[in-house]
Amino acid sequence: MPNKNYIKGVRKERKLVNEARDRGHVAFRSAGSHSPIDVCIVDYRNKVIHLIQAKPDSMSYNQRKKLLESLAHLAGIYEVNVSVE
Repeated sequence: MPNKNYIKGVRKERKLVNEARDRGHVAFRSAGSHSPIDVCIVDYRNKVIHLIQAKPDSMSYNQRKKLLESLAHLAGIYEVNVSVE
């Protein structure tokens, strides 16, 4: 049985994905990964991709700021290719 923190994290990730889908975006979880990205949301109307690391609401401001700084290298402009394979 997964621990409480894992269950809470999955619940938050699914909530983010469902809210994004309700707004008409493409959204998915990176389930079970140990990558810096838990949720990816593609807002194709505005041409924006959101890469989200889901953390508990109880996380302190300083911890959030430090984590965001460590993920800053992911922000920027990318070329996006689409294929069917």
